[in-house]
Amino acid sequence: MPSYLIVGASRGIGLEYVLQLAKRPDAVVIALVRNPAKSTHLNSAIAGLKNVHVVAGDVTDYRTLELAAKQVAEITGGGLDYLIHNAANLDPSTFFKGFDDYTDVEQLDADFIDAFKINSLGPVHSIRAFLPLLRASSIKKIVVLSTGGAIANFVRHLGVANIAAYSMTKAAGLLATTKYAVQLKDEGFVVISLNPGLVDTSATAVNDSASLTSESVAISFRVC
Repeated sequence: MPSYLIVGASRGIGLEYVLQLAKRPDAVVIALVRNPAKSTHLNSAIAGLKNVHVVAGDVTDYRTLELAAKQVAEITGGGLDYLIHNAANLDPSTFFKGFDDYTDVEQLDADFIDAFKINSLGPVHSIRAFLPLLRASSIKKIVVLSTGGAIANFVRHLGVANIAAYSMTKAAGLLATTKYAVQLKDEGFVVISLNPGLVDTSATAVNDSASLTSESVAISFRVC
């Protein structure tokens, strides 16, 4: 039975991964969220799905990921086939800010550091914590969700000066993913970064967002 761990699965594209993967009767699907009790969208959506498990973990707190890895090992029997890292800082109060939107440089620093912990170090922490389980699998696939805003040419072409903290820190996360792809290549790993496009989150809600999210996940399955 293939096993999938989705990091950051409480809503949006992470939740959609859980729901689409759960349709596969042979799949073991594990949703990692910071606070399972407060993940109301997730809990409602997976009610009655026997092949979905929820574990607690925070990508900014590595110790919680170590504990989560032990739980995942108990669920899967010691291995993990697919790691899908989706966790990101999408705080609507800061998401759209550019440099000049800050009058207080200390607040700028604080927001950028918070974003770095989640968007840049988050993928590193996830991969590091679950790497022993992934190594125990013959599949060895890691997917890190990224954004076009992390690509310099894309930002320049569209002239997007705002969304600064998110773009900068996701760019660092993109490079971290590339570093792991190089590091793990000789072990037979496939490590990729995917840009899902615009999806439904509290920060980026759009019309027909549910269908956009579903289509983004469906397309990513063709790549993986």
